Amino acid sequence: MSFGGFLGIGEQYHPLPWESLVYDPGRGGYVVSVDRAQLEGAPSYAVSDEPDWNDPDYGRRVRGYYGYPLI
Repeated sequence: MSFGGFLGIGEQYHPLPWESLVYDPGRGGYVVSVDRAQLEGAPSYAVSDEPDWNDPDYGRRVRGYYGYPLI
């Protein structure tokens, strides 16, 4: 999920655990139960600073932040 910025400048990306995504056919997309304050404090990265997706600790931090069991 991306958040903030303007026209792609200063935009932050917020990874979400797959379990947090719920597809809503009426909206034609995914809905998440995350409020603005929670999203603002969540793990995030800029396009120029993409995390190491092969690092299991990064995934654990994201899952832990949103309260999902660590795997």
